[in-house]
Amino acid sequence: LQMAAAVAAIANDGVMMRPHIVAERISSDGNSVLIAQTPIGQPISAEAAQTLTELMARAMETRMKQATVPGYRIAGKSGTAQIPVSGVYDPDDIIASFVGFGPLPDPQVLILVKLDRPAIDPLLRWGSQTAAPLFQRIAARLFVLLQIPPTE
Repeated sequence: LQMAAAVAAIANDGVMMRPHIVAERISSDGNSVLIAQTPIGQPISAEAAQTLTELMARAMETRMKQATVPGYRIAGKSGTAQIPVSGVYDPDDIIASFVGFGPLPDPQVLILVKLDRPAIDPLLRWGSQTAAPLFQRIAARLFVLLQIPPTE
């Protein structure tokens, strides 16, 4: 949740919002209450957030084709981390991740894919090889389900 909130601040011009899972509550009598979007700070400037967004988008377009969704401009970043065990890093166990948001320039969704100890060929276990393609499949489906029109 912290990682998603941090990346969401980048997508939101540097403004960090209070994370929440539910956007709206509907009572048994059918009345609905929208959950308030509450800013809780600005960890980076709007200019820095826009620059970082552009860098993340260009990296996807040039180096992360496996995470892109045709017709949509997306910003994203992969990650791979060894898992600490008894004070040292395990050479075999990793966490692979990919986080992205889009479509640009007005992001509507943020998706974080985190795979603990992916059971895959050790040479192909990087976040860019495991989590990024899963991100792509989820994003492509969400854009259709949410009826978000292509940006490109």
